[in-house]
Amino acid sequence: MHIAFFTPLTPLQTALADHSEGLLSHLTEYAEIDLFIDDGYQPANPLVLARSAVYNYHEFPARAEDYDLVVYVMGDNADFHGYMYEILQRYPGAVILHDVVLHHFIVGLTLARGDVEGYLREMRYAYGKKGVEAAQRVIAGRGDDVYATYPLVERVLDASLGVIVHNHFAKRDLLARRPNAKVACINYHFYLPYGFPDQVDATALRAQLGVKDRFVLATFGLFIPDKRIDVCLRVFSRFLDTHPDATYLLVGSHSPYYDVPGMIRSSGLEGKVILTGWTDPVSFVKYMFVPDIAIHLRYPHIGGTLYTPIRLLGLGVPTILSDIETLAEISEGCCAKIAPDMYEEQTLLVTLEYLATHEDVRRKMGENGRQFIRKNHNCAAIARQYIDFFEEVLGSSLKPLTQMQESVGWETQLVRESAAILATWGITDKDDRLLWPVAAAIASLKGQSRKCVDRAL
Repeated sequence: MHIAFFTPLTPLQTALADHSEGLLSHLTEYAEIDLFIDDGYQPANPLVLARSAVYNYHEFPARAEDYDLVVYVMGDNADFHGYMYEILQRYPGAVILHDVVLHHFIVGLTLARGDVEGYLREMRYAYGKKGVEAAQRVIAGRGDDVYATYPLVERVLDASLGVIVHNHFAKRDLLARRPNAKVACINYHFYLPYGFPDQVDATALRAQLGVKDRFVLATFGLFIPDKRIDVCLRVFSRFLDTHPDATYLLVGSHSPYYDVPGMIRSSGLEGKVILTGWTDPVSFVKYMFVPDIAIHLRYPHIGGTLYTPIRLLGLGVPTILSDIETLAEISEGCCAKIAPDMYEEQTLLVTLEYLATHEDVRRKMGENGRQFIRKNHNCAAIARQYIDFFEEVLGSSLKPLTQMQESVGWETQLVRESAAILATWGITDKDDRLLWPVAAAIASLKGQSRKCVDRAL
């Protein structure tokens, strides 16, 4: 099998580059894979470069006929995945979909670049008149509720031969929107980044951070409001009442719209909280050997499985997670889960206090997590599941939903598209005076088309 694989790669600062590289190290045992990347950087992982040819995505159209299948790694960030969106529509393939809400992604491709009409077009395509009305609220700055209600994943589904997601909530959500779509649920794989050492000296790392004899809590990733850092800081402040020597380690960078340093200062926690900033993949995982307890909250979510908890559990780190749909498959015996409800802060504090004073429970939880990930998230086995799905896609006669729609004929397409446009102007099926001229024009075109066929015959 010869695969064209569209994905971000390191050194781009996205976890999905790291994810793809771990998967590719096993996929290349079964298939010949060429990688297609965005402008502006050179891949840094020598193992990837040794096993796959790398091309700029502009070269793909000239090479498209060389491949049995195109695979697209799609997330919600237009900076990392935007380059593949139009190509997916022209060259349908299998999509590895990390999020089922792509509204931020579409906004990044359109509104953020001044393309208001492009945004309206996407909302009209997916949701008709209601979508346009919702889009206008977003444009006017009054659409905070729109993103989750209108996920804008529909065009990706329609252009795909098959979709892979990583949790059953995501699969159910997609099939509710497109019942005829081909969707598979395959677990996230556990792996350590290229160049990771065989042994990590956690004691030396703790000494380097100045936390050698302290009780350490830690949170990892890109810090955005959904990561609940404000909640964690408030709870940590109360945790210090009983554990005054504790330190809270925040490993990762923060969104420019989420002032984590300011929150640390306003909470009076300077000197007690360490904010590392962005780290390379190897350093990021090394920090996971430092904490006594990891906290990874997420609410609301956008349908994707969180990868950082997979790594934490796989390394045996006692971890507290949000009790959300996308983590439902993770057994509670290998982690602690807290509901993102009105009692979230109190529940987090009580959980931390209990785990901090019960080392035996922490140790058992860590070992349970390690065994769970080893059993359910083995990278080599999961890569084989990907290949099986790709072969299934190639072996089926399934067309992208967009092509299935085309098969109904140009007349039906024209009626549907005309109806969608008329709906955005506020015209309903009761406006006969306005609809009759349009219907007559379509009927006339249909008649002219038949006359042309008759003459040709």
